[in-house]
Amino acid sequence: MMSLVKDVPVFYEEYGEGKPILCIHGYTLDHRMMSGCMEPIFEQTQGYRRIYLDLPGMGKTPSAKWIKNGDNMLEAIIEFINTIIPNEKFLIAGESYGGYMTLGLIHKMPDKIDGVLLICPQLKSWVMQNIEKEKLPKKQLLWVSEDMPSEEVNSDIKDFRFYSVIESSEIFNTFKSDILPGIKLADRDFLYNYYDGAYSHDFEAGLRIMEFTKPACILTGRQDIGVGYRDAYEMLDRFPRATFAVLDCAGHNLQIENEPVFTQMIKDWIWRLELKTER
Repeated sequence: MMSLVKDVPVFYEEYGEGKPILCIHGYTLDHRMMSGCMEPIFEQTQGYRRIYLDLPGMGKTPSAKWIKNGDNMLEAIIEFINTIIPNEKFLIAGESYGGYMTLGLIHKMPDKIDGVLLICPQLKSWVMQNIEKEKLPKKQLLWVSEDMPSEEVNSDIKDFRFYSVIESSEIFNTFKSDILPGIKLADRDFLYNYYDGAYSHDFEAGLRIMEFTKPACILTGRQDIGVGYRDAYEMLDRFPRATFAVLDCAGHNLQIENEPVFTQMIKDWIWRLELKTER
């Protein structure tokens, strides 16, 4: 499906009925990254309308000249929300750069968001992350199965290995279905040469003092060389209803590397969302 945001036809898929949950993928990926890990869980859960979009310049959504930075990208997402789920409260699940966009949405429209899931979230600009790169874990490869093909046999393994911590043919096949298609479709010229993904300085400063008091789940990878886990830990006091986890045997693609724990944590988040607080 398509929804027009100014001059940009934003591609999205949706499943189910009920409480809307907007799922925002990471940088250079597309909606399959989120639907691949979320649908096996939500297909067994009633009462949720899952919405998976492709951000501009990624997947099947084209880039646009007016989208120059994170503020503009957030503007596009908000317009998409106001078109697809107007006058409704909703949930958000954001992975990596999608987590960065999620923080912006909490800041802009806190009264409309009833719960948040952050998966390996990027929590600051790439510039700041690079300055503080000593916070990031060193690259580790913990285990490789005997059935893993070599890069000579399959060139896609090079992309897989950039973040991999656990390597097996099963995880690689999931990477090929959920993550690799977005990498291949991304408008790389737009994303790397034109678009500055950061928020403006004053807006990003506001994110560092922002509070969110509704059910949250923050999942990080112990071996994540992309965004690490320390920045997420430092925000816990401002998210008093958050469950926080650092998953061992998990890098920046923790949802496919440590799928059993990932699944259980999402189920816990859903359970907490559905609790009725006594007055």
